[in-house]
This record gives sequence, structure tokens and C-alpha cells, in this order.
Amino acid sequence: MSYLQKFLDQEVVPALGCTEPAAVALAVAKVKELFDEVTDLEVEVKVSTNVFKNGMYVGIPGLDGERGNQLAAALSLLCGKSKYGLEALKDCSPAYSERAKELIRNGKVKVTCITDKEGVYLEAHAKNSSHKGYCIIEGYHDMITEIGFDGKVIFKKDVFIEPAIKAPESINEIFKLTETASPVELKKAYKSYEINKEMAEFAMNRRDYKCLGAENSIESKIRRYCIEASGARMSGVKKPIMSTGGSGNQGIATAIPVGLVGEKIRASREKVSKALILSHLFVGFIKAKLGRLTPTCGAANAAAPAAAAGITYLLGGSKEQIINAAQTVLAGATGMLCDGAKESCAFKVGFSGSLAFSSALLALEGRGVKNNQGLVGASIEETLENIKTVSTAGMPDIENVIINLIAK
Repeated sequence: MSYLQKFLDQEVVPALGCTEPAAVALAVAKVKELFDEVTDLEVEVKVSTNVFKNGMYVGIPGLDGERGNQLAAALSLLCGKSKYGLEALKDCSPAYSERAKELIRNGKVKVTCITDKEGVYLEAHAKNSSHKGYCIIEGYHDMITEIGFDGKVIFKKDVFIEPAIKAPESINEIFKLTETASPVELKKAYKSYEINKEMAEFAMNRRDYKCLGAENSIESKIRRYCIEASGARMSGVKKPIMSTGGSGNQGIATAIPVGLVGEKIRASREKVSKALILSHLFVGFIKAKLGRLTPTCGAANAAAPAAAAGITYLLGGSKEQIINAAQTVLAGATGMLCDGAKESCAFKVGFSGSLAFSSALLALEGRGVKNNQGLVGASIEETLENIKTVSTAGMPDIENVIINLIAK
């Protein structure tokens, strides 16, 4: 299997609902499967600050507006299956909701925040009168790194010794991988657009979703599709979307703008697929620099520059213009905070799609951002390093303030 196929299989994956509650559900499902009997289990899930924040208010798929990490954990105890990965709750239905809430009321399911842990980190602990078990997920939302039962470690994967497929290390590598993609890889990339577009159109066909603005341009169509797909996902519509870089909203903001532009200009399916591969690789490159979960919005700071790169590629831009399109997005979107996953993220995703398109046009016209302005450096690598420095050195206090506010 080629590097690119391994990368796409790892990074571009279907997810049911928000990836943070999905990861909580996966961890609980895995640990409960260690026990012969689960009716008397008590579960505590300990999560990092980022997972705690992002899973607090987001809808659970198929549960009519029910939300949160704690409910995801309780539902997984009742009906979760680890074999489904980040779709661990896909067999759950509203019939389980009251039973899940009763478990929470009776203190059988708890979720706590580990304040000194950042990024993707979860521990699911389960016990009954006879046994104890645990499951740890770290680094990636579906990467189980350790499982233990009755004091014995029965599975361990050192994420630092046995790393997942690494993101491309250079922009040149991204371009090379894009141009040499196989038919299987092209098909996988295009599927990311099809699935996410299907969610948007499903949302728009439901009577309780309203049209947001006149669809009189490709940019407004991009914005609308991104808003609708994200809004449906975050409110708990029981349909999968294709995530990228560990985030469904990133998947939406990466794939939908590129795919819609491809349809608008009637580009070949192969050309659109290559643009999508380039965009997904850009997301991986950016997230490898900034971190899997950050205090800033991933849709704006990772997916939008990646989509701008893909759109510029589709429209015949040079390598320099493609990079400038991504830089232009970063000049305009840097600093957009992540205040947890919830329905209003849809507006950030819509903004990200719109900004990606306009930045691509500016780059093609030679009017993109010039180097060395604010956090924008002489190269995209320098820009990302500047953003990372601000995020890691300047925002931890902001992150804690946000968590304290939304946890009230």
C-alpha cells in the first residue's frame, strides 16, 4: 500500500457526529467489551481540556438534540460498539436516551477534565464489584494506545515509538503526491466531497433548515453548503461526514469548497480529485505544525487554507499562487478562537469556505497577502511556526478562561 493511500485511510475517515464525543464513545465501548457483564458497570472518562471543551455542547447523532460527552459515554455503555470506530454509536437510537440519562443521574457515568492534558487524550475507566478495566486514546481520536484489565496491561502502543502515518514534511512532497495519485486514491478523495455534499443537501431539504442568503454566486453557494453540512452534523443528524485531520468540520470546509468549484467550472473528476488530495495533504501538513487540537479554530486555520490551495490548483494556479492562497487565508483567519463544538460552529465553517474561495481568487490575480505582515512570514512554514508560538505560548490562559466560562 502506498504512503498516500495509508495517509488517506488514516486522515480522511467517516465520522458520525463530532469527533470528541465519538472518541469518548469509542473508548467506553472498548473498555466495556472487556467485561462479561455490563449491567452493573460504573464508568469514568477523563479527558484533556480540548476534548472536554469540544464535546460539551455538541449534538449526539440521532438523539433529537441531546448532547455532550457524558451522554455519549452513557449511550456507549448501553449500545456502543468499538468495531465501528468513530461511528461507535451508530446502532444507538432515542430509545436509549432515558436509560442513558438515568445512568448519569445515578452517578454510574462521569466525565472529568484533566486540566494539565492538552490535545487528544482520553481515559475510560470501568469497574464493577469484581473487575476493573481501562482504555486510553491518545494523539488521534481513534488511536487506542493502551488497554488494561485487573491490574494487567493487555495492549500497549507507544505513539511516539510507533507513530501513525506522518503528514508530508514539505510542500514539494504535497505536489508530488498529488500528481502521482492512483485511481484508488483519487476515488477516496472524491468520496470525501460526495459524502459531505450529501449531508449539506440533506440538511437543505429538511423543512426545519432555512436558506441562509440568496444563492447568487459560487461563493455564497460554498458558504451555504458549508453552513448547512456543519449545522446538521453539530446538531446531531444521524448521517456520517468525511473528516480530515481528526475533525468533521475540517472535512466539510476542506472538501465542499473544492468540489463545488470543480462542478462550477466543469473540471474533470480526475482534476477535482487531485485538488481534493492536495487539500487533504495541506490539512495534514498544517495540523502537523500547529497540533491536532488547538485553542484556535481548525476550520479557519487548517481547512480554509487547504481548500484555498485546492481551489487555486483547480483554477490553474502555479505552485507559488497555491501557496500564496493558503498564506492569504492565514492572514485573515489567524486568531479565530475555538470556544467548543456546537451548532454555531457552522458559521465559522461557512466563513472558512467563503474565505478559501476569495483568497484563491486574490492569489490568482496577484493580490494575495505579501510576506512579512503580522504573523505572516516569508514562507508558509514560517507563518505556521509563528501561529504555533502564539497558540502555545500566548493562549493557554485564554483556553482555561473559555473552559471555565462554558462549564458554568
